[in-house]
Amino acid sequence: MFIQTCITVFSAIFQLFLICLAAGILVRIKVVSTHQVQALSSVTVNVFLPCLVMAKTLIQFHPGSFSNWWILPPAGILITGIGLFFSSFLFKMRRKKRPLMTLASMQNAIYIVLPIGQVLFVDEFDQFALYCFLLILGTIPLMWSLGKVMISGEKESRIQFKDFITPPFLAMLAAIFLIFTNLSSFVPGSVIAAMDLLGQATVPVAVFILGATIGSLSFKNFPSIKDIIIVTVVKYGLVPVTVSAILYYGNFYVSMPLLCSMLVIQAAAPPATNLILIVKHYGGDTESISSMMVIQYLICLVAMPLWIAAWQMVTG
Repeated sequence: MFIQTCITVFSAIFQLFLICLAAGILVRIKVVSTHQVQALSSVTVNVFLPCLVMAKTLIQFHPGSFSNWWILPPAGILITGIGLFFSSFLFKMRRKKRPLMTLASMQNAIYIVLPIGQVLFVDEFDQFALYCFLLILGTIPLMWSLGKVMISGEKESRIQFKDFITPPFLAMLAAIFLIFTNLSSFVPGSVIAAMDLLGQATVPVAVFILGATIGSLSFKNFPSIKDIIIVTVVKYGLVPVTVSAILYYGNFYVSMPLLCSMLVIQAAAPPATNLILIVKHYGGDTESISSMMVIQYLICLVAMPLWIAAWQMVTG
């Protein structure tokens, strides 16, 4: 059962990898330029993803039937906190290792998790996506504040209020406001349907952007084997095992199986590609971080199927 589940999950992730690989090759051979990728990323972040967030939240979010929804933003922060705790300990709190601590703790909560959820939970994908959107209410502000400062390394960088304000974050806040004030009932169904239609482009385009972003990176400064081992042990070992233990021994998986599966996938997800955008903009060791990023994404091809299969076997 474990092997069969692992193969199924690997097949699903490998499909995403093929899209990423194709996108990376297209960038490398200059069929697609980095400027085009940047433009596509801007459209996704500013239009497609906010539309998806708004539509799925307005359709799926019913506070009365999901009274514990508020635990998801703190849960996202907790997952990051677990990674920061272990990586800080293993890197002995050294300032120059802060960028690697960030890679080991801040996961790709949307661009890799949503496509996996779409493949594994076809009938429950809308609910799965809603869980992800509620989770990033905690992770997005943390990444663009603390993450920005840490990944800049020796560069000076300050936390600014505007870093907390992103289109997906605003879209989620707007949707929650409409729901809790009952104003959502005045939003025409055709408007929600139109947003949902636009939002459906998010997952395939996001996977393409992920591959194109990685494909445009430079890999001249290869990280040390010791650093690779520490980041890998934290990212694909200590974080998912801690999260899985909490969910399993707390018996949360019994009453909330889909939610727990989402959290395990989040815990085993590779580093957020937004970290590359942050370090390019605010400064830092771009080449070293880029190389570590690619290595971690290659490792996730094996690590994520193993964790998802193990979780499904234990809880099934």
